[in-house]
Amino acid sequence: MKQIIQNKVRKIGLRYSSLSGSFFSAKNNKEVQFESSLERDFIYLLEMDWIIESYYEQPVTIHYTDSENKKRIYTPDFLFYWHPHFSSLGSKPVLVEIKYKDDLEKNNFEYTPKFIAAEEFCKLNGYEFKVLTENDIRTEYLENCKFLYKYKKNSFDHSHHDIQLLLKNMCELVSTTPRELMQVSARDKYKQMELIYYIWYMVSKNIIRCVWEHPLTMDSSIWLDELYENYYPK
Repeated sequence: MKQIIQNKVRKIGLRYSSLSGSFFSAKNNKEVQFESSLERDFIYLLEMDWIIESYYEQPVTIHYTDSENKKRIYTPDFLFYWHPHFSSLGSKPVLVEIKYKDDLEKNNFEYTPKFIAAEEFCKLNGYEFKVLTENDIRTEYLENCKFLYKYKKNSFDHSHHDIQLLLKNMCELVSTTPRELMQVSARDKYKQMELIYYIWYMVSKNIIRCVWEHPLTMDSSIWLDELYENYYPK
């Protein structure tokens, strides 16, 4: 298996035809560059998915020969690694190309040789290759990731009084909603507003669980992750 060196192999410059820029990665603790708004949206998914351990942009250049016997190169957009639990079960690191659906259809002839080369590279080196479009990325799950990321990028000591208060009440309630948890934890409306911030922070960190594929509201169902279920014995 060829280990990919995690350094950008292609400089990402300003493009006037699409949105490009940088995104601070809480997971990697550094700026990550993107070349389109769709790539930026994909980064939110990488950031918030707890089963993804780490990821890198522009990770490797693949060399291949086209149908006219000309030497070509191709650089996929991202590489991500699964959490060790899943990699130990056989899940392979994934090389990802991000493309708009219309672009794929219009330029299929140009992209096909690149994607075949990427698939061959991955087969030889123990990776997987995926092409994702806006249909895969721009979902309700993405909207929840964007909403929760602003909470996750902050860091709080989990011994903080308010976090411990919410943990204790969650252990007693077992299953509840953000609204009920807030009301049980404080009567003062200003204190309740403070606690809402910590509730969403705990959701973003997967301390408190919910269904991310459904719109998150104050009345969404929430419950503790199994690691915290007995944090405060009943």
